[in-house]
Amino acid sequence: MSTSGQFDGIAPTPQSAWDMRAAGNFIGGGSGTGLLIFTAAAAYLGQSDRGLLFAGLVLVGLGLFSVFLEIGRPFRAANVMIGIKYSWMTREAWVAGMLFPLGGAALLWPGLLPLVGVPAVLYLYCQARILHATKGIPAWRQPLMVPLIIVTALVEGSGVMVVAGAFTVVPVWAPAALMAAVAARLLVWMAYRRQLAGGGAPLLAAAAAVRFSMPFTLGGNLAPVLLLVVAGAEPALAEAALPAAGLAAVLGGWALKAAIVTSFAHTQGFAIPFTPARGAGRPGPGAFPGWR
Repeated sequence: MSTSGQFDGIAPTPQSAWDMRAAGNFIGGGSGTGLLIFTAAAAYLGQSDRGLLFAGLVLVGLGLFSVFLEIGRPFRAANVMIGIKYSWMTREAWVAGMLFPLGGAALLWPGLLPLVGVPAVLYLYCQARILHATKGIPAWRQPLMVPLIIVTALVEGSGVMVVAGAFTVVPVWAPAALMAAVAARLLVWMAYRRQLAGGGAPLLAAAAAVRFSMPFTLGGNLAPVLLLVVAGAEPALAEAALPAAGLAAVLGGWALKAAIVTSFAHTQGFAIPFTPARGAGRPGPGAFPGWR
């Protein structure tokens, strides 16, 4: 339905509160915690790598710094620590207060490295719930938002680990973990996109997801899988194919988060069940601008 005339101003519009700086928090936090989770798992299995631990902490820190740049009054940033009973962003900040000291201690005493996976998992879960709790943005409040953010972080973490394999020794199971995570992300993404297209989001948001889907599916998911298959079938090509697969998977995750925070993020807007009539006249049809 057209949104012109008497319905101007009530249709869904792109949100303007969060931009790429906010997306940077989910990009850095997801890649960092995903890498920390896999690094902790590797340490538990007997293969500690303080370089990957440091890289994961740096990525999470860059994500937090990115969102700090978005704060209009940065000297009030400490207020985020207030309201842990109600805010997932506050819970994220409190978990960060556990993650960094424990991660720093693990840099000195690698025996602590397996424990870093616990706050990393909690931090990632908090990030996923931040978006899901923003009920005014239909694309964010979808039930599949939480698993989509979590599985994307696992793709990014395993992808960074596979890329790091070009410079250091990483677990032999890292490529298999990447392939499994990419397959899971693709399945969750397809279901999430159907939720948006099936009436879960305004038309413009659903259309943005449809436009994004093809390049994301091909470049961020199928390409990494194909490169991993090539690396497994032709060991001579593995040295180049594995880092390329990891990089493509990571960049696909970053592009997805940027699109979620910007392109898909239209507000709810307003609906009119029926058009009021003067006096004893009969009411007119309703209007759901931007939705159908």
